[in-house]
Formats: sequence, C-alpha cells, structure tokens
Amino acid sequence: MNDYIHAVITLRFFPCHKRKDRSLVIWGRQFPMCYRCMSILLGYLAVVPLLWLAAEVSFFKLVLFGILLNIPMVVDGYSQLRGLRMSNNFLRSFTGLISGMGMSCIIVAGSFQFQRAIKGFANLIDFFMA
Repeated sequence: MNDYIHAVITLRFFPCHKRKDRSLVIWGRQFPMCYRCMSILLGYLAVVPLLWLAAEVSFFKLVLFGILLNIPMVVDGYSQLRGLRMSNNFLRSFTGLISGMGMSCIIVAGSFQFQRAIKGFANLIDFFMA
C-alpha cells in the first residue's frame, strides 16, 4: 500500500518527462510534472464554470472552440520538437493552460451531448412502452 500512495503523491503514473529544467522547483524540491502538464491540469478546472455557462451553446461551437484553444500548444510543442525554436517555461505554462481549458470545452460538449442522447433514448423507450 505504501508504494501505491507514494506513486499517487509523486504522480509517477502521469505521462510526463519530468525534466528539472522544465518543472517548478520550490525550496529545492521539484514538482512531479513539467510546467505544461501542470498547466493543462489547472486548465481542467475550467470544467466547473463551463458546466453552467455552456448549457445553451451548441455542441459544434463548443468542440470547435476547444479545438482552437488546443492549437497554440500543438504549434509550440511541434516547433520545439522540430528544433525550429526554443520554448520557455512561461510559454509552456500559458499554452498548457489554454489547452486544458480547450479540453474542458470538449469534455463538457461531450457530456452535454451524451446527456441529450440518453434523454432521447429514454423518450424513445417511453414512446414504445405507451
């Protein structure tokens, strides 16, 4: 059980490179993930307000907005991977945060669409049962 708790606390299961030069270090202790991954997780917190704000927005618009918010992180990561330029921790944090918000939009859109599908299926069952 101690190994399991240690793995959760250190986020060993999280797929991140955990490089020290790209991670937050406080008082000599490294945060268990890089700035980009940490910011993506912080961006996921946008799910909570989106659940209230996005109830009236169409599925297509919310997914499109989510995809558009992910483009800067993809461009930043790809251009860095190809050696076209060097990113910095601020840019990694910013693009990760808006990417996490974009993924939140897609998650909320999918949740609303799933709820609509379940409601439609229930109405279909009621139609045949009546």
